[in-house]
Amino acid sequence: MNRTPSNTQGVVLTRTNFGEADRIVTFLTRDFGKVSVIAKGVRKEKSKLAGGIELFSVSDIGFVAGRGELATLTSSRLITHYGGFLHDLAKVDFVYGALKVIHKFTTDDAGPEYFILVQQLFTALNEPRLGLDAASVWWYVQLSNVTGHALNLESTTDGEPFTDGQTYIFDGEHAGFTVNDTGNLTPNHIKFMRLALLHGPLVLANVQGGNVLGADLAPYLKTFVEYQF
Repeated sequence: MNRTPSNTQGVVLTRTNFGEADRIVTFLTRDFGKVSVIAKGVRKEKSKLAGGIELFSVSDIGFVAGRGELATLTSSRLITHYGGFLHDLAKVDFVYGALKVIHKFTTDDAGPEYFILVQQLFTALNEPRLGLDAASVWWYVQLSNVTGHALNLESTTDGEPFTDGQTYIFDGEHAGFTVNDTGNLTPNHIKFMRLALLHGPLVLANVQGGNVLGADLAPYLKTFVEYQF
């Protein structure tokens, strides 16, 4: 058995107390997909591992393969803790739900794009100028894209270009938008989602009226993503 530690960056997806002082932790890592480890003695007061298994954080971790499914955590060092949103219960609930979806959907060999996505979500929620609705639009658009359920943001469901002055409704069945005279979505909403797809979430904080656009879009995208997963 290879006892050479593997080193990478990771974010915590789940933590479960085990025994008197240990924890079983599942990390989403940059280089090794999902990794479940036993962090021995981590609940003791002077544990050197405790700082690197905090929720809503990115940490350097080292681990060695175990005899079963669990590896053993050998080192952990906190890099960044995204604690700026912890006072906002709505954001905390949202990120818990997002991590649950990632944990459920990803396989053990998940690619680095999922780690990057979660790290960017932490950054988005930590930015006070970016409301939860706008941040969630970024998350839903990116998650749909990376999982192969990308939204059609180039044309309507009829293949027509989006036109100024026209209104649209969201068509979840076809992952796109349909012309409707009573629709509440406009080309500005489509442009907002294109920005969400092509850029990191903090770009959305600079969009005038972005939080209002996000509030209009978030319920539709939430329903779409929940249907997919």
